[in-house]
Amino acid sequence: MNAPLRAGLVYGATMFGVGFLLGPLRVLVLEPALGAALAVAAEAVPMLVAMLLIAPRVARAQGVVPQPGPRLAMGLVALAPVLTAEVVMALGLGRFGEWIAAFATPAGLIGLGLLVALALVPLLRR
Repeated sequence: MNAPLRAGLVYGATMFGVGFLLGPLRVLVLEPALGAALAVAAEAVPMLVAMLLIAPRVARAQGVVPQPGPRLAMGLVALAPVLTAEVVMALGLGRFGEWIAAFATPAGLIGLGLLVALALVPLLRR
């Protein structure tokens, strides 16, 4: 398995884990107090910090060269399983349409921005 593929899988799984840990805090504590958009914005800060810290470490550990192509490949590979998990969950709950529609809300746009960041941080943190 090549380095960007390995690194993308490790980075994606790690960030999915971070989101899995922060999600309940956002939903159960922050959303009732702040509303959806502010709760997602509050969650976005530690998510971005985690991306900025984890992506370069994983890239280095997996031997991904600091060139645009391999780093972008790493980010796109990381994005694929995260999006797949979200789609499978939305389909499994019978809420795929709601999941898509949510991207048009302020909270959804912040979430979409985090997905884009997930893919681009390895490229930007060379």
